[in-house]
Amino acid sequence: MDGIIIAAVPTTICVSLRSSCRNRDIAGSRHYFPGKSLNPVSVQIGNYVSPSPKRNSLLRKRHCGEISRRIVKSAASAASSVGNVDEYTEEPATSEKFQRSVTLPGCSSPLSLLGTGFREKKFAIIGVKVYAAGLYVNESILSGLSAWKGRSADEIQTDSSLFGSIFQAQAEKSLQIVLVRDVDGKTFWDALDEAISPRIKSPSSDDKTALSTFREIFQNRPLNKGSIILLTWINPSNMLISVSPGGLPTDVNASIESGDVTSALFDVFFGDSPVSPTLKSSVANQLAMILK
Repeated sequence: MDGIIIAAVPTTICVSLRSSCRNRDIAGSRHYFPGKSLNPVSVQIGNYVSPSPKRNSLLRKRHCGEISRRIVKSAASAASSVGNVDEYTEEPATSEKFQRSVTLPGCSSPLSLLGTGFREKKFAIIGVKVYAAGLYVNESILSGLSAWKGRSADEIQTDSSLFGSIFQAQAEKSLQIVLVRDVDGKTFWDALDEAISPRIKSPSSDDKTALSTFREIFQNRPLNKGSIILLTWINPSNMLISVSPGGLPTDVNASIESGDVTSALFDVFFGDSPVSPTLKSSVANQLAMILK
């Protein structure tokens, strides 16, 4: 609807401008052609000589034409922007926009957005939104979920086996996190580690190495509002970490190899006690629509 309104504006304004210009030309003609005289005249005031009516009319037409062209150009640009709205999904609580399809560093093909949500941290009794998040998956993963066809969103959300199937799929999936407030990197990692570590009962040396690599990415790194973090599972035991101060990351900052750590992280967001219930709920709703 907005695009239609914007596109219609130039025509209305141009008609008004043309009418206005014609009225000024007529008025100018009456001013410069008194009585029955049809010859253009110029009036000199001091050192200034006014242009003839024909000259005036030409200048006005050029001026009106230029204004019309600028309006049309501006509206076309705005309409183009409106057309791009369909390429994004907005997370309602934070107003962060997520592309519906993305090509991420380390992935072999584009991934599709499956749901969005937000992470809220409570201080005393006040909830403060920390980041928005979106889950992206290779669409080939969806073809392996036919066993859940016809399930409701509530049934899907409480079925850990479905999310386990998504995690175990060999195709890529990625969690995109967008900071909606400034956060110190160490604080971000501490909160994440606080959720991951209890899920790994007896960490192996590989697990400890993976956690150390994970931690080093965020130490001494400011995460300002707008920073984006990608946690991309290439397969169930290999995860890529990418961080950008703004815009989608274009490089991989680190790669970790640990089935326990990658599984624990996925469970943090899509297990029975997710840190972002809104994200899991959104994914369940989308899956219910896809599998109906």
